[in-house]
Amino acid sequence: MALKHTILAFLSRQSLSGYEVAKEFAEGFGSCFWKASQQQIYAELAKLEKQGSVTYEAIPQAGRLDKKIYSITDQGLKELTDWLVQPTEPTAMREDLGVMGLAAHLVPHQVTVREIERRRQLHANMALHVRKMDEHFAKNLESLELKDLYMHLIIRRAIRYQEDWVSWCDEVLEAIAQVIKKLE
Repeated sequence: MALKHTILAFLSRQSLSGYEVAKEFAEGFGSCFWKASQQQIYAELAKLEKQGSVTYEAIPQAGRLDKKIYSITDQGLKELTDWLVQPTEPTAMREDLGVMGLAAHLVPHQVTVREIERRRQLHANMALHVRKMDEHFAKNLESLELKDLYMHLIIRRAIRYQEDWVSWCDEVLEAIAQVIKKLE
């Protein structure tokens, strides 16, 4: 998956300004699965527009640059659907905390505990945030269109991901506490 596929997927649901696309990555559905800076998003939108995968309508704004509302083109839709029908492979887990665990024995255990507690809180907060994104879908399951059912199901995956992190952090903290207790 590339950044362009994520942007095209957002635009396949509705036309959005560059700011709204960036907001999706920062706070919305995109924050569950992909990280991208505002600069990366605007650069990718410019590339997609140059390639003919998206188009935009310029909305004049008094005293400011025109607001661009991006829409996916037929070419962009074809590119997205060509990608959608390809099989996917699980992504390798690239996790700093996992690599840190290889050498955590080199620092006082309080350093590791502090980082695990911090990460636990981050994932707990993200789980709450993602659950909030799903409230509308979960309350209206019976009447969801297929595109919204898919969104709900993917959000449910994001919730489980965050909850699994919280559980794992709890497991790590308990294991460290038991070993420290034995050493005292």
